[in-house]
Amino acid sequence: MISKHFAPFAKPARYKVAYGGRGSGKSWMFAEMAIEVARRTKTTIPCVRELQLSITDSVHKLLSNTISRLGYDDEFNVLKSTIIHRGTGTNFIFFGIKNDPGKIKSLEGAGVCWVEEAESITKEMWDTLIPTIRTPGSEIWVSYNPKNMLDDTHQRFVINAPENAIVIKANHYDNPNFPEVLKAEMQACKERDYDLYRHIWLGEPVADSELAIIKPAWIEAAVDAHKKLGFEAAGQRILGFDVADDGEDANATIGRHGSIVFSMAEWRGQDVIYSADKVYQCALESNIDKVVFDSIGVGAGVKAQLNRKKGRVQTVGFNAGGKVYKPESFYMPGKKNKDMFSNIKAQAWWIVRDRFYKTWRAVEHGDRYPAEELISLDSGIKDLDYLKAELSRPQVDYDQNGRVKVESKKDMKKRGIPSPNRADALIMAFAPVQSGLNINPAVLGGF
Repeated sequence: MISKHFAPFAKPARYKVAYGGRGSGKSWMFAEMAIEVARRTKTTIPCVRELQLSITDSVHKLLSNTISRLGYDDEFNVLKSTIIHRGTGTNFIFFGIKNDPGKIKSLEGAGVCWVEEAESITKEMWDTLIPTIRTPGSEIWVSYNPKNMLDDTHQRFVINAPENAIVIKANHYDNPNFPEVLKAEMQACKERDYDLYRHIWLGEPVADSELAIIKPAWIEAAVDAHKKLGFEAAGQRILGFDVADDGEDANATIGRHGSIVFSMAEWRGQDVIYSADKVYQCALESNIDKVVFDSIGVGAGVKAQLNRKKGRVQTVGFNAGGKVYKPESFYMPGKKNKDMFSNIKAQAWWIVRDRFYKTWRAVEHGDRYPAEELISLDSGIKDLDYLKAELSRPQVDYDQNGRVKVESKKDMKKRGIPSPNRADALIMAFAPVQSGLNINPAVLGGF
């Protein structure tokens, strides 16, 4: 019996999407729905996930248990790698779209396709899978616990939900049969790792916390931190400008006044001359003192255009692969900047990381730091959630000498993650560029 929370799924829809945390009953619900479909019509029901190395990785066991729980054992043949209804002939197939893409061809004629643990399905995978489910009246069921709001599955089915979609968020409190044993597990997780708890049990897209350079909880604490902690904007007004690398990439700017981030913009489809002129004009209108821009690759064209300007706004290039700032200074006792960081990009990310950490400590634990060592994200920034999500995506990496570096965009793309343009613009706005920026030594220190 499907719970009232999922009752809307009783209506026909091209997409039926259930997302949320553990213990919500969403997988049990889709399993019951699939069994009932199999009993009533002849079709094929593919059960798909990103990776399936063996049948134990699939929902085969869940479906088998559901058949027994509902008392339908006499109606189904439960075989090692498939399940068949004896009356209708409906068969279930199981595969991983990434490690067994050849099975995509077998999806023609499928009446229902259930994509389980869909948070890791990339844009390319969806673009391949969806057109193959084309039987009239066919449905695609999607169940997952979101990792990050920028993941394609979450963007495709929740943030920009398609027409003819029923989307339901479900958590443990929506499940009338939530077991007591899971309640204890949930509480232990909450006390041990709050970000992990928010992801696993509340279905919030903050799962990148373990390896993230900047933790989601730190970013959350920084929203309107200047209001929470009582400091005001002071010092230089700086605009960070991340230049688009290719046709799919986007240009982005972040404006800050001292420790307060006050503006963000993004645009696509324009050449570097247009973008350089746009940024410079924006800088004039916003009383910006300095523009820090990505000076490598296509950024060289921006540099040439900005160099033609004779206005009052200073423009400074940022070479992400360049040498660290003040290499002989100590980042922490016993470790100099040159020994800690692989390049200035890593150093710049760590400067911002330390600001977020100190802000979190100040907001959540009452620690005291000078305002110039903190960071605040003004809540009035348009699309602030996207900036927060991008800031938590890049993961820590290390070079062959054990020095810290930032996960490359190439490696991020392998994880299905687009270029973090807004985040990179913010990093440049706080970067220790060599010209005209006074850095408080404490800002370059660790914690």
